[in-house]
Amino acid sequence: MTDAVDHLNRLLAAERAGVDALSRLVEQAPTSETRTLFIQIRDADAWACAGLVGCLARLGHRPTRARRRSAVKMLALPAFPDRVRLLNRGQRWVVEQIDGSLARDLEDDTRAFLVEMRAVHLCNIRRCDELLVELDRQREVQVNRGSDEGESLEGETV
Repeated sequence: MTDAVDHLNRLLAAERAGVDALSRLVEQAPTSETRTLFIQIRDADAWACAGLVGCLARLGHRPTRARRRSAVKMLALPAFPDRVRLLNRGQRWVVEQIDGSLARDLEDDTRAFLVEMRAVHLCNIRRCDELLVELDRQREVQVNRGSDEGESLEGETV
């Protein structure tokens, strides 16, 4: 059971980092829709933290106070889309860890919680993927506008 407890604590540390990172991303969100998305994902990560603490308590163990350093790494990235990509990589890592946990012998309540947590993370990954597609599209429009403006300036006769 110690292996399962260690696994749950690693997930908890990752989810705490997610809450930290998302709290900062909320402040940097370029639109109200993006802000809302990050608030919802942050709240889902906070829900996951509470659920993991509950799982650990049912097993008679105290939760770790640790948190991963992914928030610091994410915020060090200069471009907003890169931060979202790293956030999504972290969400995918959590899903992979849950998959590993589900392969273990778990008590029923913990298994049910992890299945639900996995589904929530998969939904959030999809939503971040959609945001990244939109951010890439916006960047392409800006690049194309810039090159169109440059062409018209070059084509002018003085």
